[in-house]
Amino acid sequence: MKRIVFIITALFLFSVVSDSNAQEKNLEKAALVLEQLKKPQKNHVLVVSHRGDWRYAPENSLMAVQRCIDLGVDIVEIDVRLTKDGHLVAIHDTTVDRTTNGKGKVSDMTLEEIKKLRLKNACGVRHSRQQIPTLKEIMLLAKGKIMINLDKVEGNTVREAYEVLKETGTVNQAIFKGRETVDFMLKKYGDLMKEIIYMPILIDNTDNPEEFVKDYNKKLSPIAYEVTFSSTNTKNFKEIKRLNKKGITVLNIPLWDALVAGRTDEMALLEGPEVSWGWLIKNGANAIMTDRPEELLSYLKKEGLRREK
Repeated sequence: MKRIVFIITALFLFSVVSDSNAQEKNLEKAALVLEQLKKPQKNHVLVVSHRGDWRYAPENSLMAVQRCIDLGVDIVEIDVRLTKDGHLVAIHDTTVDRTTNGKGKVSDMTLEEIKKLRLKNACGVRHSRQQIPTLKEIMLLAKGKIMINLDKVEGNTVREAYEVLKETGTVNQAIFKGRETVDFMLKKYGDLMKEIIYMPILIDNTDNPEEFVKDYNKKLSPIAYEVTFSSTNTKNFKEIKRLNKKGITVLNIPLWDALVAGRTDEMALLEGPEVSWGWLIKNGANAIMTDRPEELLSYLKKEGLRREK
């Protein structure tokens, strides 16, 4: 009898220790991703999933984020908008029409009204049982496990989002981003800009991208830039090498042609990943935002471009 009790106790303690170690490893993931953003390495490319893994679950849903955590994705890009009563919710459009079984502007609806809606799945079918999550719900799910890239916040709801991050203890897990100049952001948000992780966006209509980057580097020292380029002849494309030399992470976005001179996710699937994702990496990408996170991860592992912990 004593032997049985001893065995059961030992198994219980082993289970507790194993579970504790697994949780500790999970909690280290987001911090590791942040370090990789700060110090990009040639043998490790970060994977950013666009609106979560929306082919697996409704875009911007908790399940889409959880899927990315399970896959080992580094960063999830989500879209955030403000409800009528001041809550930040994860939704891309200004209206709920496309992604839910309801109709109307997000800004005209309360959180209670938003929560009554149900998300459509990736094919637009209305039978999902999932709700639009709040930013708070997403940050609590992601806490310690994955970083979050906040879109649609830009120069509008930075303060509101920051309050949610403080409440959930996830300030170092969220990447704010925007297209405005550093002077615009500093004038609007002041010292708050030094409290958050901010990633400027270089798009093809950026006036004088070289000066745009110089000003940001001088006044805020961003750890990463999101860079788009419609062709390899653009000033934005030329800026990538300068960022590489300074050890600053470059995020490319192969979602459609104009963002990456045609080197898209679709090209990777039709012609092979080397001519798309591989080309982006050879030309300076340290991070890639994709609609195909599982396939991208598989390619990077095969090429020895993932240092899994």
